[in-house]
Formats: sequence, C-alpha cells, structure tokens
Amino acid sequence: MKKIFILLLTFSFFTACTKPQIIIKHSPQPGEKIRVAVLPFKDAPGAPGSGGSAMEAMTTYLLQVPAYEIIERGALEQIVKEQNLGVTGAIDAETASNLGKLLGANALVIGAVTEYKQRNFLIFPPAKATVTARMVRTDTATVDWTATYTLGWHPIKWPISFFWPLGVVLAMTSPTAEDRLNKAVKRIAKSISEKSQSQK
Repeated sequence: MKKIFILLLTFSFFTACTKPQIIIKHSPQPGEKIRVAVLPFKDAPGAPGSGGSAMEAMTTYLLQVPAYEIIERGALEQIVKEQNLGVTGAIDAETASNLGKLLGANALVIGAVTEYKQRNFLIFPPAKATVTARMVRTDTATVDWTATYTLGWHPIKWPISFFWPLGVVLAMTSPTAEDRLNKAVKRIAKSISEKSQSQK
C-alpha cells in the first residue's frame, strides 16, 4: 500500500501544473508605454465561452505589467463587433497594421484555450485547462512574447483524495475548469511582468 501511495504521489507530481512556458523576444524599453488590445481568444473544443473567459482574465491581469496600457474592453468589443473581427489565428503585417489603427493599439494579444476539461463530482478526472497567448506589434507584426500554460492535476490533493474523510472534502472543494483557466492566465501575466522587468 505504501509503494502504491508513493507511486501515485510521484505520478501526480509530474502530471501537475507546470511552469508557464514564456518566451520573450522584446521587452519594453525604460519609460515606454505600450497600448495593448486583448483580442477574443479562441474557444477550446466543446467549451463555448472559454475563450471569452480567458480574454477577460488576460485583460485584467495584464494590468499588472507597468509598461502596458490596456484598451478598455467595452470599446474594444464595440470595434471588434462593428468590423466583424474574429481574429484568433495568424496575423500578418497588413492585418496587424489595420487592427492597430482601428483599435489605437501598439500591440495585440491573441490567444486560445486549447484544453478545457471539467471535473466530475468525484474529481476523477480533475479539471484541467491549457491557455496559449502571444503579443504581436501592430507596426511590424513581430512577436514580443509567447506563452503556454497547463494547469491540472494537483500533486498532493489527488493521492490523498482516496482517503476518507479527506476525499469527500476534496471532492467538494476541487477547482473547476473555470478556476484552472483563470489561474493559468494569471500566472502567464505574472510571469510576463516579472520576466519583462528582469530583462531590462
């Protein structure tokens, strides 16, 4: 029994949340202010609305980056609706330039929720979410940064959920896919803020 428990603990540790995979190509210059528009994220397969949740969370958490001035979501959504801009994929130089002019933005954040799995009542399998995002400059269509983050299995909660009465408590408090998604976006934004500051 002890060996099984150790094996489960080891497995759950390595399948737990990983650090955000952040690649920063260009950091803001000292004193630079970048007007950023967060565009609608692509929904995960079978999870309509997950992209909207990711977009809202990213808009909120990127406010932590001192060099970013985030364009207000209401104004952004109005322009996106009027121009029928469903931009969730590749952006070429012309598209980026046109969007920049329309939105008054120096950079665009584009992303997708590639995985969005709800937990069941007994938390097996637990909820899981994967978010990808990148920031593209509107004048050059170059990428400032890219990010991917998966948040899922918990290294401690999963093994001990087998034991009564802890299992019942954990089943009732286990994070939902929405919780995972929000936390994944938050950690991406935090990592970008910290790495941007450290690379100056």
